[in-house]
Amino acid sequence: MARLSNPRIRERLLDQAVDYVLSQGVGDLTLRPLAKALRTNARMLIYHFGSREGLMREILARLREHEDARVQAWFRANKKRHTLPEFLRWLWQRLSAPEARSAERLTLELYTLALRHPHDYPGVLEDPIAYWQKLTEQAGFDSKANIIEATLVLAVTRGLLLDLCATEDRGRVGRAMNMFAQLVEKRIATVKSQA
Repeated sequence: MARLSNPRIRERLLDQAVDYVLSQGVGDLTLRPLAKALRTNARMLIYHFGSREGLMREILARLREHEDARVQAWFRANKKRHTLPEFLRWLWQRLSAPEARSAERLTLELYTLALRHPHDYPGVLEDPIAYWQKLTEQAGFDSKANIIEATLVLAVTRGLLLDLCATEDRGRVGRAMNMFAQLVEKRIATVKSQA
């Protein structure tokens, strides 16, 4: 009879793995050095996560879970002004902060791994569009073409984050996001005037 995984040990290992890859990145990371850093062994990581790819998917899911908690807290605190442009400005300020940089770099690294090996990372590339569709709806963008707006917002945000990570030019990239938020405001005004 197989032993059941201890959820507390699994959660502790996952939290430690998240902290480790936030500071070190994933690059060519293998389970043995990661296990050594976590004071365990590779067999235990495989036991709890199935594989390196399984652990990487769990790390990304944990990062997304933490980010969504912050996003939902913003929506709860800003019920009167939770328009999509206001949300984009708040989100960008949060994502572009220096303390968020390691999480953004890690997320981009994991996207790259998923692009190279999509079968090893199911959902990593597909899940964000559904999430952003939910966010645009939460932010009050009422449109039949909501998936198109969500796609655009996701693409612009990802692209600007990549640019920020590559250049560290927070001022220029921030102005670009502000311009995008202004364009979204104009689009919303146009849609409302046509209704």
